[in-house]
Amino acid sequence: MDIPDNAETPSQTLARQIVTRLVKERLIGERATGTLTQQLADGKLRAEDWRLPIELGGDKEGKQ
Repeated sequence: MDIPDNAETPSQTLARQIVTRLVKERLIGERATGTLTQQLADGKLRAEDWRLPIELGGDKEGKQ
């Protein structure tokens, strides 16, 4: 059984689900999703990386 090159790994799937939920709950804004998702899936996301997106939050994004 061959796996397509563009198939998500389990880590990518989980990271995407986590970040999507954070956006849905308005804890982070949509703009942060790409970077956070990839860093989370790669295991390279640090506490500092969450700080700004969480402080800005989904409700506050673009209202500054």
